[in-house]
Amino acid sequence: MKRYYAVLISFYTFFLLYMMFYGCGRHPESGFLQLNPFQSIKYFLNYHEFFSQKFMVNIIGNILVFIPYGWMGILHKRLNNLPLLFFIFISWISMIELAQLYTARGTADIDDVFLNTSGMLIGYLILKIVTKLNIGNIRMELEMGYNNINTYSYNR
Repeated sequence: MKRYYAVLISFYTFFLLYMMFYGCGRHPESGFLQLNPFQSIKYFLNYHEFFSQKFMVNIIGNILVFIPYGWMGILHKRLNNLPLLFFIFISWISMIELAQLYTARGTADIDDVFLNTSGMLIGYLILKIVTKLNIGNIRMELEMGYNNINTYSYNR
């Protein structure tokens, strides 16, 4: 399971980075920095833009696409530690937002950091619930070492 997750999350990360910088018709324009917390979210609440395409992409999408990063504990036991995972994720997502500002591809928006981190936290909670309920024997796989899972020796 760990190997599959490692491969999937790697491809998923490259896909997300592509979409953040080049997808959706993005091209270099003047960089924009938005540091007013919850301004984007307030916009959708004030103008009743619920469930519009913009709302789904900017609010719901920014949460949902980062849920898999809450499952990083599958890859490394240390990442089951929420404060460490939180620190690493916030650092990573902040660097991406600053890169969007620097390259003028997208908006460096503090709300994106909040929403993306919310998605990661939801993923972390899902992993904890699945582990607690032992759905699909995931607890057993998480407790075993990486080398103990899906390793076979072939003698010729």
